Amino acid sequence: MKTKANVALVRGTDRRTCAFEALNRVREDVEPHLHEDVLLKPNFLSDSIQLASSHADTVRGVLDFLLGSDTPPRRVLITEGSAGSTTDAFQRFGYSELADEYDVDIELFDLHQETRWREMTIFTAGDRVRTVRMPRTLLDAPCTFSLARAKTHDVCVVTLSLKNMIMGTIAQPDRVLMHGFPSHPERRQPVEAKYLNVNLIRLARYLSPDVSVVDGITGLQGNGPGGTNQADLDVVAAGVDVFAVDAVMTEVMGFDPELMGTLHYARKYRLGCTRPEQINVLGVPVADVATRFQPHESTQKQLQWQKHNADALLAAA
Repeated sequence: MKTKANVALVRGTDRRTCAFEALNRVREDVEPHLHEDVLLKPNFLSDSIQLASSHADTVRGVLDFLLGSDTPPRRVLITEGSAGSTTDAFQRFGYSELADEYDVDIELFDLHQETRWREMTIFTAGDRVRTVRMPRTLLDAPCTFSLARAKTHDVCVVTLSLKNMIMGTIAQPDRVLMHGFPSHPERRQPVEAKYLNVNLIRLARYLSPDVSVVDGITGLQGNGPGGTNQADLDVVAAGVDVFAVDAVMTEVMGFDPELMGTLHYARKYRLGCTRPEQINVLGVPVADVATRFQPHESTQKQLQWQKHNADALLAAA
């Protein structure tokens, strides 16, 4: 693991420009990851609420960067497994228009149509071992980007690049198991916070993106990750260390990265850089743009994610 990670933090109100500029500031880190086949993973929590879902202009900024690189891709796969209808989200949010705008092969793929899986064990309440399915489409992709929105969450306090890449790609019936329960009505805090943070780190070893972009031009606060409670940040963050990017955006949103379960486990197991002294912020300083998002009403329970035997559960990954 590198001793320092670069995270670009760009201020502005134009998503396309800011996404491009953020990637451009970390170009030397990103370009070694590029390939003729690139996979972009947006976040569609909803197929109708734009604030809860990745904006097409963020994708445009990423495509501008990719096609302006020394080794532009020949094919770009944009894939997501929406909580609603992925096809409707692609259409409603303007993704279907992208193929006509760029001189590159762009394919939209609904991960709910995936047929090739790799199984991975996770843990549910009582430390019961369960199995979830990770898509081969992602696992086999030579270059992956996570394109997330800055949002509060009902289990992890915030949901950013890492969680977008994992929870939006595993088989939909398996997603509730990540919370530690076999069904949504059974979910309860703080038990699910204890298991979801552990399970995310278990899968992070396989599904972490090569490049992370978090759109904070407008974020979602309060009882996220859905809804319409908008917070204006006017920033975009990008980098190749997903944990560093998430740590920076967590701080920008007014939360303490040290208290986040996934970042704690990532730091403990040396999966990425999470502390301020480990991160070079390129662009606007965090202090200049940090605000205070309204937290989810259950945040205090969510912060009780510490699990007494987490080492044993994570060592089994």
